Formats: sequence, structure tokens, C-alpha cells
Amino acid sequence: MSREVLLLVDALAREKNVEKDIVFAALESALASATKKRFHEDADVRISIDRETGDYQSFRRWQVVADDAVEEPARQISLSEALQSDVEIQLEEFIEVPLEPVEVGRIGAQAAKQVIYQKIRDAEREQILNDFLERKEYMVSGTIKRMERGNAIIESGRVEALLRVDQMIPKENLRVGDRVRAYLSKVDRTARGRN
Repeated sequence: MSREVLLLVDALAREKNVEKDIVFAALESALASATKKRFHEDADVRISIDRETGDYQSFRRWQVVADDAVEEPARQISLSEALQSDVEIQLEEFIEVPLEPVEVGRIGAQAAKQVIYQKIRDAEREQILNDFLERKEYMVSGTIKRMERGNAIIESGRVEALLRVDQMIPKENLRVGDRVRAYLSKVDRTARGRN
């Protein structure tokens, strides 16, 4: 499997124009979510993929907290308990126990696939937005893609912008397909589909 992992990461990174580390992080997160399904409680699982060989290791983690501050026993361990296994452990550090590699079933693979695609979509969106912002152009031109409640959604390259109805020229009649120029006033990274 290790060789296939490296080929998959390389192909996804090239196809989506994102860093390999982002793809590795998405894969680690997906494998962690598949591994968590083995536990009945909400366990903290960390996956580490070797960037050279493609092999991976699974760990269950507990965060070290003060003796009277343990609120989630599935994710936290008291300092006095942690000191029994590691005498140099400090507060807020983690104790990790290696896990056996989990067999990912069909449902786990589907969930992992969704996690990977979501993380890659987010990274791709961020990359497109950063490329757009690097141009430092505040006058944007584009085509009206659709109208929603009087607001115009403008497509400018691979970025969408929202032109609110209160920001339009009064009595201007805009329709889908019209070319417009607008001043970019703010960027909202959290908005889905509109930046």
C-alpha cells in the first residue's frame, strides 16, 4: 500500500495544484477518522505517514492535564497517572500508545474519501483566493452568473464575488450573462462559494 499512497498523493497534489503536505495531512486526518470508528468513546487518534516510504503508524493520544481537571477520560489523563509511565512528561503534552493498523472497510473508506476531498477542496479554494489577492487588483470585472434575492453573483476567473443589491447603481437593470466591473471592498474567507 505504501507505494500507492505516494503515487496518490503526488497525483492529487498535481491535479488540484496544492502542496503535497496538504494532501498528506488530509490523508492522515481521513485515516484517523477511520481508526476512531474502532473505539466506542471519542478517542483522540493521530496518524503519521512517512513522506519517503508511504508507510503509516497509528497512535491513540491522551492530553496530560492537572489531576483535578480531567473532564474527558477518553482524551485526557491526569498528571499523576502520566508520570507513572513517563517521568519527564509535562502538562499539556500528549501520551501516545501505538495502535495496530486498522483495516478500513467500505464505509470507512467512503468516509475517508469525503474527508480527503473536503480538505483538498478547502486548500484549493485558499490557493485560488491567494493567487487572486496577490494580483492586488481591486477593480474586478466578470460576468453575472446568477441573481439571488436581488444580489448578483459575479464570476471573475475561478473566483466568485457577491455584488449586494444595496451596492448597485440605483435603477440599474442587471441580468444573468451581463459583464460588470466592480470595486472589491472585502474578502470573506469563511463564505462558501463567494469570495
